[in-house]
Order: sequence, then structure tokens, then C-alpha cells
Amino acid sequence: MASPIIFYSIPSQKGCWSLHTLKIRYALNYKGLPFRTEWVEYPDIEKKCKEIGAEPTETKEDGSPLYTLPVISDPSTGKVISDGPKIAKYLDEAYPDTPKLWPEGTEATQKDAMAQLFGKAAPALRPMVVPCVVHILGEGSKPYFRATREKALGCTLEEKIPKGEDRKVRLEQGREAFEAFLGRFKDKGGKETPFLVGGEPCFADFSVAGFLQWIRLTLGDESDVWKAIEGWGNGKVVKYLEDLRKYEGDPRA
Repeated sequence: MASPIIFYSIPSQKGCWSLHTLKIRYALNYKGLPFRTEWVEYPDIEKKCKEIGAEPTETKEDGSPLYTLPVISDPSTGKVISDGPKIAKYLDEAYPDTPKLWPEGTEATQKDAMAQLFGKAAPALRPMVVPCVVHILGEGSKPYFRATREKALGCTLEEKIPKGEDRKVRLEQGREAFEAFLGRFKDKGGKETPFLVGGEPCFADFSVAGFLQWIRLTLGDESDVWKAIEGWGNGKVVKYLEDLRKYEGDPRA
């Protein structure tokens, strides 16, 4: 590779923290591809994406394009890719001699597993995490994050945080979703595997790890949410995350 891949990520006081960008950091490290991080504050994402020719990934309510991270720029091929799954597929195609994120024959399994897990766990857990993101962001992003999210919510971030019985119910829903996800870790003979599709991780594993890291980094190890997660699956959820630790890299680099 002539030059390292440029990985565009949102900074925080803890470095790379977003579930969406974390999964690509995991993927790049897993494939052993040299990269450098270019930090982009929330208010600057659209400008930066347009500047480098990155495509929008969604559409706003008013019909205008929405630009999000992660994005990578690969000087070796001249390609600029937006959106996590598309980035993962690009990396497999552009660098076929590196470990696969989408091993042949696993796409349906990966997509189904992610749809089932995130379909239940994300709605349950996100409301406990998103309002707290503002506390780990830097001053370049904090006012923008608060203003845009509170406008969308119609209330303050603090007012949106689930409490009491609602919080307990959400944690139980998260537990059920994650334990069902881990229950899929079996080979054709029914033997347990360390990762979703076998002995090596895949893109779905990194997506789930990114989600877990996002919770841990945002709320902290001593939060009630993370303490609950530590007990899910008799510790298998955090063991799963620990097994992927070698692909985390330095989140501040």
C-alpha cells in the first residue's frame, strides 16, 4: 500500500467512541491495513464529506442529503467510501489477501443476526446512552450535538433518559437480545464457536463490539448499564468483547 487509508471519525474525550466508526476501526485493524485517523467534529461532517467527495448515507426529513461518518479515503485506489457495510465490502474487494469481513456464504447469517440483535437491543438501550454522549464530546461538537438532538426530541437530553421501571425493562430487553445473539454461536455440528460464523470474527462481530464499546465508553465501567451487561450470559457478553480486544487498537490514534 502506497499510503495509509484515511479513516474519518468523530473525536471525543476518549478518542474513537461511536458505534458506527468503532466497527470500521476494528475492521481495519483486523485486516492489518495501515490507516490514519482524521478527526472531524460534528458541525464539520457535511463540509468534509463534500470536500472529499463522500456520498451521503441518508436523507433528512426535508429531503436534503445527510452526510455521516464513518468514511474512508483510500489513496491507493482513489476511492472514497461512505457507510459501514459498504466500507467493509470495499475492504474485502480491494484487499483480497487480508482476512475477510464477509466470508463467502456468511452474508445472510450476518445480516439476519444483526437485524435480530439490533432490532431489539438498540431501541431498548440507545435512549439510555445517546443523551449521555454529550458529556464525552469535546467543545467542538458538544453544543451542536445538544442543539440538534434536543430539537429532534422536543425536550432536553436529560429529560429523555429512561428511569425507574422503564430502565429495568429496557435492560432486560437488552439482556434477552444479547443472549439470543450469543446462542447462535454454533458450528454445523452444534459445537459452540467464539464468534458468529466460526473461529474468526466477521463484520457482524465488529458491529456488535462497536455497539458494546459505545455503551461502555459513553456511560463508564461503573454505570448501572455496564454493570448489568457484565452479568449477561453469565459473563459471556464481556468475554466476547474481550476476545475482540486485540483488534481495538489505540482509540485515540
